[in-house]
Amino acid sequence: MNIKELKIGDPLEIELVEVKNRSKHMIVSQLIDIKGDLLVINNPLKRGIPYPLREGQQIKIIFYREEKGIFSFLAEIYKKLQGRLTIYTVKALCEPEKIQRRYFFRLDAILKVTLRDLSEDEVIESFTKDISGGGMKLISKKTFPEGSIMECTLFFRDHDKVTFTGEVIRSIKNPETNEFELGIRYKDIGEGVRNQIISFIFERQRLLRKKGLI
Repeated sequence: MNIKELKIGDPLEIELVEVKNRSKHMIVSQLIDIKGDLLVINNPLKRGIPYPLREGQQIKIIFYREEKGIFSFLAEIYKKLQGRLTIYTVKALCEPEKIQRRYFFRLDAILKVTLRDLSEDEVIESFTKDISGGGMKLISKKTFPEGSIMECTLFFRDHDKVTFTGEVIRSIKNPETNEFELGIRYKDIGEGVRNQIISFIFERQRLLRKKGLI
């Protein structure tokens, strides 16, 4: 993929190159202009708080393309421009490459999920507390033993849904509500389904960024 395929308005995720232990909270920004070989991005935010970058700092920029997947490229902060709003000009140091992520940042979101233990017929309704491209955290009125293999159907808000297999890796009871927090790791999930989930996360991130909520 060519760097010129980036579009104004694209949501971006930023990784700090020199940081080895990554936070579970993503640093997000947005492409607001393209000037020659320089990209202009909004002031990055982490947990809704401006995250300062320095001139000359190298970062990894990550973005998503529908039906193509996740891409990243190395870039350098060229200039920090401070006025009514802080923006950065960024110079790409290489062309974007498709990546297969071994970790995924989580997005807080409440979505309906139905669960069925593959060894049973009963279908349980639950909802997400957060979701990522690698798994999800659910709130359920019923617990399942760790290692249980579940058929999961995730309902997006536009009435689309995806079905996949997941494994229960954690179950913690909330004594105040008598509900259970389940950690589900995707086990048997096609890349098409995973990309649908990631696409939802990036689109939700874009909308929240537009509203100034992240």
